[in-house]
Amino acid sequence: MTIQKSCGWKQIYKTVSEKYGQESADKLFDKASELYEKNGARYSSERGVRKGHVMGAVAIASIYKPLSELSGNEVAVEYIAESMKPASVAKHNKIEKFPAPVFMRIAGVITSRIFSEKAGFKRKWHINTNVEKRYDLLTCPYVQVFNDLGCPEVCPAVCIQDDISFRNLKNGVVFERKGTLGRGDACCDFCFRRQD
Repeated sequence: MTIQKSCGWKQIYKTVSEKYGQESADKLFDKASELYEKNGARYSSERGVRKGHVMGAVAIASIYKPLSELSGNEVAVEYIAESMKPASVAKHNKIEKFPAPVFMRIAGVITSRIFSEKAGFKRKWHINTNVEKRYDLLTCPYVQVFNDLGCPEVCPAVCIQDDISFRNLKNGVVFERKGTLGRGDACCDFCFRRQD
């Protein structure tokens, strides 16, 4: 049985076992593992940092399909969002330890590497200073993969992880957002702004 740790499979297994029984959880994960192998083969040519994003989306889509058959689409999306939440909370707790000036520099590096065009994110900058970083993402590999695999409705479970990671930071950085591609908006707008 494949357990995709970074995408919350372990937490989903625990939740499904408690709610539906271990036999149902085992069957669900057998189906999810088969789908992961099948879906992953479609993206075997992906390389570099983009591959990490694409295969993360493949893992989420693969668990979502059998989970939605068991619990319904809305509940499945909620389970997936909740299963990814601990990693997002840990990220939040880690990054808010950085003073605002340091965070802003790190945010610039991460944006240019992990969320670059090579990774599948087309970006339009509005402001890029050490006081404010404001940009729109016009393309997203998660949206692309979920659309390819016929489950665009699961994307908000991923989108909400940014809110968990970046909102209510105690280091003097404010995160602002109006919409995301995965929720049907024209772009994913990001704004990190120092309060001082």
